[in-house]
Amino acid sequence: MYDTIIVGAGITGLQLGALLAADGEKVLVCEKSSRVGGRAAVVEKEGFKVDYGIHVVRYGPHSALAETCRRIGHEVKFLPLGTSYVLDYDGKTKVFPTGPKAFLTSKLFSFGERLKVLAMFSKIRKGGHEALMQQSVADWMAEHNISGGLKRYFHLVSGSMLVCPFVEKASAGEMLTNMKKVLEVGVSVMYPQGGWGPLIKLFTAKINERGEVRTGAAVEKIAVDGNKTATGVYVGGELIPAGKVVLSLPALQLDRLLAGLVDEAYLQMCRRIRPTSGIVLDYGLSSPVSDMNGLIYLYEPMSFGMFTSNVDPSLAPEGKQLLTWLQPLPQELFQDKAALKAKEQELEQALFNFFPGLKQAIQWRRALHLPLVDGVEVNINQTASQRPGFIVPGFNNLFLVGDSTGAPGAGGDVGHESVPLCYCAIKENARPAAE
Repeated sequence: MYDTIIVGAGITGLQLGALLAADGEKVLVCEKSSRVGGRAAVVEKEGFKVDYGIHVVRYGPHSALAETCRRIGHEVKFLPLGTSYVLDYDGKTKVFPTGPKAFLTSKLFSFGERLKVLAMFSKIRKGGHEALMQQSVADWMAEHNISGGLKRYFHLVSGSMLVCPFVEKASAGEMLTNMKKVLEVGVSVMYPQGGWGPLIKLFTAKINERGEVRTGAAVEKIAVDGNKTATGVYVGGELIPAGKVVLSLPALQLDRLLAGLVDEAYLQMCRRIRPTSGIVLDYGLSSPVSDMNGLIYLYEPMSFGMFTSNVDPSLAPEGKQLLTWLQPLPQELFQDKAALKAKEQELEQALFNFFPGLKQAIQWRRALHLPLVDGVEVNINQTASQRPGFIVPGFNNLFLVGDSTGAPGAGGDVGHESVPLCYCAIKENARPAAE
């Protein structure tokens, strides 16, 4: 019998499994596909190590991911990104500021806008953004008379930090809360040295010390007794018993695994959760086309990417280069394949225009149309307090982890932040009532 069964071997399920295994638990992680890592999985292609999209870590050594690794005895080495740039609406490439010095020199802003943004950052650092959670970024900018380059800056911040360029519904409170933490720790985003492959191996190895990560194991339903206590899972029609069950998957899949046992109001909240969506373009390049080693933004079409191998050369063969680009898009667009293809072609042409040698240097190309980039779009209708917690209500020993939960952050950060919070919920739940 296992102490814990985790449904889903995505990066958050593996992290939580490793934490529990470090406590001496026997953990089984069940993954329906043939590989682990989920949306953080790494593919090796012609000598390149390719992420499934852009997977930088916000706050670097100050992140929840870094703390989880420390808890299991591993210190992650993070690589800093260099200067970020934006191809602005006027066709000029300008520094996209990620620190105070760049705000004073970037040509993205007028002199008056530079002074205004520095004053705003002083207020952002003070916090108190809870009252703005249901105010859109668009309304917040209008209220503060934000225009010109400063408006374009916050639009791009919403698009990249929240992975939600739709400022009419992106949460101003969530954006400012995330910006406050960046200002506090002094780190925006960093990349784990060696990429995500070593981290996936680290977590898997820790789980395998006492338990198992099992691929090709699709969980059909959660076993629940008469007291609504989770007692295991069914795989291939057979019961695998466990002391507790953790679901590391989108919250909207709860009903499928619990066969009508979940409270309808809770299910409605889960069903309302809207993920981020987008197109990812990856290019393995036979020769370098740019020395940029920070995030790079296009204002039209609004999108961002990076030459990952410029940050970590181990990700591409010597003398070659790896480029990954993401364009967030409305989820509704994914019902129209022709429209998606047109967006892909528009984005690619914009990249060819921005990087003149890109088209000629392509060794291989991969296009991904992803209806699920991150588990939640941080908009005014699904801020952290409006999303499910880490204990499934009405059940005993049944928990939820991942990037559709009410953990803080945005994008992939929500998943990483959910791991220590779910871990604490599990430990609190295990304490005798007398304590």
